[in-house]
Amino acid sequence: MKRKLVSVLLVASMAASALVGCGSSSSGGGQTTGAVSADGVTTTSYGEYTKDDPYHLVFEYIEFYEQDDAARTAVQDALNDYMIENYQIEVEFLPVSYADYQTTTQLMLSGGDELDVIPIFYSYAPSWVNMGGIYDMTELLNTDDGAKIIEALGSEETAKVGSVNGVLFGFPANKESVELGGLCMRADICDELGLTEKYNLDAENSDTYTGKSIRWDEAEEIFAAVKEAYPNMYPLYLYNSSQYNRFTEFDTLVDSFGVIDLSEDRENTTVVNMFETEQYKEYVTMIADWYDKGYIYPDAATDTQGTATMMKAGNTFSYATAIKPGFLAEANSANGCECYCLYINPSDDGYLSTTNISFFDTGIANNSKDPEMAFKFISALYSDPTVYNLWQYGIEGVNYQVLDDGTAYFVDGEDGSNYAYHQNSGWCLGNQFQSYVWNDGTKTADYWDLLKSHNDWAYYPATYGFMWDSSDYSTEVTALTNAYETYRATLETGSEGSAKVQETLDALNEALYAAGLEDVMAAKQEQLDEWLATQ
Repeated sequence: MKRKLVSVLLVASMAASALVGCGSSSSGGGQTTGAVSADGVTTTSYGEYTKDDPYHLVFEYIEFYEQDDAARTAVQDALNDYMIENYQIEVEFLPVSYADYQTTTQLMLSGGDELDVIPIFYSYAPSWVNMGGIYDMTELLNTDDGAKIIEALGSEETAKVGSVNGVLFGFPANKESVELGGLCMRADICDELGLTEKYNLDAENSDTYTGKSIRWDEAEEIFAAVKEAYPNMYPLYLYNSSQYNRFTEFDTLVDSFGVIDLSEDRENTTVVNMFETEQYKEYVTMIADWYDKGYIYPDAATDTQGTATMMKAGNTFSYATAIKPGFLAEANSANGCECYCLYINPSDDGYLSTTNISFFDTGIANNSKDPEMAFKFISALYSDPTVYNLWQYGIEGVNYQVLDDGTAYFVDGEDGSNYAYHQNSGWCLGNQFQSYVWNDGTKTADYWDLLKSHNDWAYYPATYGFMWDSSDYSTEVTALTNAYETYRATLETGSEGSAKVQETLDALNEALYAAGLEDVMAAKQEQLDEWLATQ
């Protein structure tokens, strides 16, 4: 049974489309200090529940991989054996595909369908809040169940990062979120050219960040050496996908149309036009110079093949990418060759932006018949390993086994191509750090600890926690996106060459201002100032 994987690029591309909502803002109603369980009875402001009469909870989540229907039902039944006994909650799975997620959720929110716990993509949050579709969990956070979520996420600040216009709409997934990246390179060429020794690329756990990185202008020495040794090879593969976050330090404030420049002042709170900053100009000028020198794939502006295809074809030496612990094992498998990685960043630490943390969030639909019970289930997704492992991996001994080192893997006879049940979506919802580490050959038993340590190499900019609400500017944002896309690929792959960088930048900025950038930036600054005043 061949599994269908939804491309991570497609998931990331969701950020480019903002959903336009309607109606007035709603923060839900009937909030209390939360449900209290005693003697097998759970009482809330909305009702009373027992093992014989549990709360029926509809749990919507995105199913990124195909599952066997019968196996999913068996897992749901096993989860409910535990949930009813311990929480007086009966869970109904509502899996949706990525392709259907936005439309299905919006229709259910607006149509009053039975719905409790839902995934919320960050750019959809403002419009869903404004249409009255999302329950405000602010008061529920001040409960014992809320304390468990705060403990799992490490701070109240991070627990509240999924907020817009004062509404706490969702909690972020526990994952690596710091902006740290660099190059993934062919190991054989690194060995041949002395790069391995120079940069200590074959050190144990070399994909684990130690606090030291080189700068992108230094990487040119690597590209020059590769080009000299292999004139027909392209040292750096870029393609038609925006990667300025690998080369610059901006808090993009959701959509990049009005940003915070963090390159010189990490406490900066002034919204500026990214495309007029010296930082952005230096970045695209550097890329264009590399293009002129033959370091970059010549069809980069239109190419969509992807890094793995190009590495397997032997046409390129390296590509820019995010790096984290365990990266190399995944890269070796995907690229069909042994790889090394080298951290290359604008500075020796990264930063945590609201949208990096709050990519997908776990929230409550305002349709919920009992938000307190829905909140109790969310709390379990962050604090109860039994609940989380059942949802993610299925039934132990049936869908997975626990190995001697405490990691988990498929039962004998199953693997990634023929399993019956395996969600593998811990990066999306809840607290994956409480689950078993999945031993697929790319991770060790201490993997979650390594990811937590990876996040420690980040600072919190002054704008951390602010979410721009563009609902009243959807027309302008669409026009701005179209203007940006007209020039993005050629600018950010260097494909027009150094001689045309300034001309193209001028044309881009003219188009952006014509599309309403000044109004959007002013509104964003006003919202940010109002938010800062409450902190």
